[in-house]
Amino acid sequence: MAVITFGGLFLFISLGLWQLDRAAYKDDIKLRFEARLDADYRQFSASESLSEVDLSDMEFRKIIISGQYDLSRTLLIDNQLDQGQAGYHVLTPFELNGGDKIVLVNRGWVALGSTREQLPRIEVPAADGLVRGIVSIPHTGGFRMGQVSLHDEWPQVIPYLDIDALQIRFQNHLLPMTLWLDPEQAGHYRRHWNPVWADPEKSRAYAWQWFAFAAISLGLFIGLNLEKRER
Repeated sequence: MAVITFGGLFLFISLGLWQLDRAAYKDDIKLRFEARLDADYRQFSASESLSEVDLSDMEFRKIIISGQYDLSRTLLIDNQLDQGQAGYHVLTPFELNGGDKIVLVNRGWVALGSTREQLPRIEVPAADGLVRGIVSIPHTGGFRMGQVSLHDEWPQVIPYLDIDALQIRFQNHLLPMTLWLDPEQAGHYRRHWNPVWADPEKSRAYAWQWFAFAAISLGLFIGLNLEKRER
């Protein structure tokens, strides 16, 4: 009983501390996201080499890019929810002026069709030539369901965004970032950008649940042993 109890205590307390760590991580992301939204837009040039660009510093920056959309190679990220409804995020390649670099522009959320075989019709962007948006750096860590495998027909549905896996179809011209299209820029799709999937308060609530399990385990252990001693 002692081994099981103290093993459970170690597990529950570890999970609680992990959830508190996740809450702090999400808090940091949200604060950085909100702070950088207050900054002005700046022009991003394709001439900037990746060695000169600090991707961690670029994340959530508001930038302007100039070029043209490539509507022949649109991607749809599957399993995206908006107000509880399933759908896709629409990513359209944007070829930057002054070079061969490409940025994937996330134009927002579109609803799932009546069947998965019936993909949504991709609208022509409302604005071309100059695009404003928020830089997002795709993170590839953690557990992922499925894999990104492309075929010859477009648009294509992918389970998640993996820049490295997509490079072969874009001749290694993709920059290792995406652009969340400015919600105020005219477009066809819903845009409610949020840098974290779940609110930090949820992680804190889960942490207190794990700590409660630890307290219950310890209370049961003490209570049962006191009862045995009385007997």
